Amino acid sequence: MFYLKLAINNIRKSFSNFAPFILASTVMFVMDLIIASILFSPSLAKMKHGATTTGTLMGMGLFIISAFAVIILVYSYRFLIKQRTKEFGLYEILGLSKSQIARVSIDELLILFLATVLIGTIVGTILAKFLYLILATLIGSDYFGLDFSLIAVGVVTFVFVAIYFLLILISSITIQRNSSLSLLKEESRGEKEPKANFVFALLSLVLIGAGYYMAVTVQNPIEALTKFFIAVILVIIGTYLFYLSFTIWLLKRQKANKKYYYQPKHFITVSSMLYRMKQNAVGLANITVLVAMTFVTLAITVALHTGVKDVTNQAFPDNTTVSTTLYGVTRDKAESVIATTSMNPKIDIDYSNANTIATIAPEDSEIKMDSQSSNQMGKNYSNVKILNREDLVKIGNDSLANISGNEVIVGSFNGKTTAKTINWMGQKLVVKDIITDLKNVNNEISGMKSFYIIFPNQATMEKYINDYNSADKAEDNGSAFNMSISTNVYLKLDEKQIDEFKDQLDAQVSKMVSNKELSESTYVNTMSRKEMQSVMNEFTGSFLFIGFTMGLTFILGAGLIIYYKQVSEGAQDKRNYKILQEVGLSKKEVAQTIKSQVMMVFFMPIALAVIHFSFAYLMIKKLLEIFGVTNGGLILGVSAATILGVAAIYFLIYKLTSRVYYNIVERP
Repeated sequence: MFYLKLAINNIRKSFSNFAPFILASTVMFVMDLIIASILFSPSLAKMKHGATTTGTLMGMGLFIISAFAVIILVYSYRFLIKQRTKEFGLYEILGLSKSQIARVSIDELLILFLATVLIGTIVGTILAKFLYLILATLIGSDYFGLDFSLIAVGVVTFVFVAIYFLLILISSITIQRNSSLSLLKEESRGEKEPKANFVFALLSLVLIGAGYYMAVTVQNPIEALTKFFIAVILVIIGTYLFYLSFTIWLLKRQKANKKYYYQPKHFITVSSMLYRMKQNAVGLANITVLVAMTFVTLAITVALHTGVKDVTNQAFPDNTTVSTTLYGVTRDKAESVIATTSMNPKIDIDYSNANTIATIAPEDSEIKMDSQSSNQMGKNYSNVKILNREDLVKIGNDSLANISGNEVIVGSFNGKTTAKTINWMGQKLVVKDIITDLKNVNNEISGMKSFYIIFPNQATMEKYINDYNSADKAEDNGSAFNMSISTNVYLKLDEKQIDEFKDQLDAQVSKMVSNKELSESTYVNTMSRKEMQSVMNEFTGSFLFIGFTMGLTFILGAGLIIYYKQVSEGAQDKRNYKILQEVGLSKKEVAQTIKSQVMMVFFMPIALAVIHFSFAYLMIKKLLEIFGVTNGGLILGVSAATILGVAAIYFLIYKLTSRVYYNIVERP
């Protein structure tokens, strides 16, 4: 009971020291509980749309935020221990054994844990209900009530039991390994001038440069997806080495330059910055990484959600409301099938096409269309849509060049080619024109570059497709990309007509397959604009919600680290403030010197984070193409708004935490 009372008394009397840790612990519990409440709530199953997608993304979000909670709470608690080492040393001098001091520390953590669970459960449950309304709106759900989940509270509590057990181990090991004298002196340790390491300084630039190079040289979305995490890891490691080694090495170089160093302004700045960087290198690297992660997370999720309309418009050209694809059916046959339905709707757009895969490099003078090319995955791996000019002219592409025989038109909306000929399974095709756009043709959302090869008419297109499939079969190369003709049909129907048309068309196709009027491999897929919008909203809405939650968590984590940095620097600068005045500097000169250093150190992380994001922009743009978001202006605007918004929050954190710093420095 004595230890419990002592623990309660410690928290009460030193609440200003405990408060940041309590806040960090509670906030992380709340963020975890919000995600878990949605993930484990019975309400998720009651959603008509988006339950599966939302559940998957919430599960990923819970894992990421839980892992982040471990990092933040360990960082926060280690800082709290450092503030209280003198107190622990005094306990030992007054007669308490190390095990008794550890017992007090454990009781303190148990009290903080109970407070975290109690406050976090109340606040988290309330916020979860509110944020669930936002999520339901984003994904277009019609169920807005979030049922309380005891499982969610249990799961998050279990996670925090594990975290606090880790903190107990950290506390016990720290107390057991240090003597009373070392504990008393712990706060003033680390005053030796840091040593520079040229190898690690150079390595930091090499790693960051390698990550940047991977980001700016990425050629297509698939390559971006495979290289993204490698580039991120290289830049993160490089960032830590940059602060730990490169900044120290640079300051040491400045110090070695006597003409530069032995000037009053430079002498004080360089000397002070050496110690600041030694004490705050890891914290500054943490802030840089967290801010950069916030930029990337918010930019991707916001751009993805706001780009849904563009993706839908690409899939439904000319304001059509229904898309029907009849697989294994030519355009003429598709028109006759639709005409035999009792509704017999007017067809607005239709064209035959086939799809395959090929390797198409921008510099190649000849495109190879063969099974070997389709099986060679690489940066130039591309989707190829086979079309015919006859169909395209009927749907508004009357400016296409006239072609005949073995002449073709090649084009792409997101790739480049300078090809003059095509090797079509040994047959030579002549490229008469290269285009960049087609009207009323659906651009595939495949995450790859997409090219068109346009033949003169339907008969020629069918001939070359049959030649391709026959040659591929004869070569027996195991290609998975044999071509099959299908027809895309787009109609403008009222909402009430869509379901009726879908049922009639499905029934008619089944009947014609049974009567052997159509091949057994023929099938139909019909989707309305509203259905696709709903599917996209389900994914992007959940993604945006998780992105916002993670972004908020990251920026709060950065804010917490900034606070601790301000407190630790405040205590150090208070001593420096007095020393500099004693050696002859005026109070105003000292204040200006320290303020310039603080601002330099404070704004360095966000400046480096912006640079990281700028180099990652092209890779982010390519990643968004996987989901069909290709509007460069939209992505750039969202990215700029994200940087400005996060920078504004960062500056606000600086202003709030700087008050703590100046209160410490100016305190008599």
